[in-house]
Amino acid sequence: MCTSITFQSENKLNFFARTMDFGFELNGMPIAIPRNYESTFHFEGTLKTTYAFVGTGQKMGEYMFADGVNEKGLSIAELYYLNEASYKSEPVDGKINLTQDEFLTWVLGHVASIDELKELSKNIELVGVKNDLVSAVTPLHFIVSDKTGRCVVVETNDATLTVKDNPVGVMTNSPNLEWHLTNLNNYLSIQPTNFASKELDGYTLKPFGQGSGTYGLPGGLTSPERFVRATYMKAYTEKGQTELEAVNSIYHILNTVTIPKGVNVKDDGHNDYTQYRAVFNLTDLTYYFNPYYTQEVYSVKLTEELCSKDDVTVFDVPHTFEINKLN
Repeated sequence: MCTSITFQSENKLNFFARTMDFGFELNGMPIAIPRNYESTFHFEGTLKTTYAFVGTGQKMGEYMFADGVNEKGLSIAELYYLNEASYKSEPVDGKINLTQDEFLTWVLGHVASIDELKELSKNIELVGVKNDLVSAVTPLHFIVSDKTGRCVVVETNDATLTVKDNPVGVMTNSPNLEWHLTNLNNYLSIQPTNFASKELDGYTLKPFGQGSGTYGLPGGLTSPERFVRATYMKAYTEKGQTELEAVNSIYHILNTVTIPKGVNVKDDGHNDYTQYRAVFNLTDLTYYFNPYYTQEVYSVKLTEELCSKDDVTVFDVPHTFEINKLN
């Protein structure tokens, strides 16, 4: 479970954001990968990054990421795609063969824009390989945005990689993008203003109070419900005049799809909850990170110093809840 959105402020800064909802402790942390950093891919061998990037990752042999933004302003997040994802069983000669877990990291290190991604995807195959952390082949799809604000979703259909334009800039989990977009048509009545009073057989019907326009807005935690709710919140939440006002608005949107521990328990007893929320400014390359155990937001700017370092930079983030006392 995860939710991701794009967002644009009043002063035309473009953002990309996500919740990371999972039932297994991922222990993701802010990590910056410099240009020309060498890492080993399952089928492609040792490759050097063309572009530096920063995102939420973990070292599992090689550094693996769940989201990030690179120095060209391209951002990507992976989201669970249960019962829908399909991968090649073997690498294909003459193609770029990546495991499903490597794709995001490869994109951040080698792709500058959505246009380039669409072109390169014609030569990419995703090959299903078991992820040792979860002991399974992870079913994934991906949402991508770049500094222009455009958005696409990358999904597999019959083991073929497909890049789909995403007109609403929102993605959650299964089903596929087309299903979610069609489902939005069920919610034409949802609006930020109250419904007007109405006469019915001589009897006047009136709203009880504020919020009548949102009656019927889904409130559950399923993927379709979160997709509809995030789309509505994104469309009507104030955009903010500055970067920090926009980031504040985005976190308020993410609050509406954030999952506390204990309210969504898997069959194996593990909590599926929002382990962190990340926001990326695609215009000036700042990454905002908020882990579950604190309300503080931490930021990393992808500076030239980080981009040109000789090694990876891992940022420690406190996971303690603190109060700013006023007396």
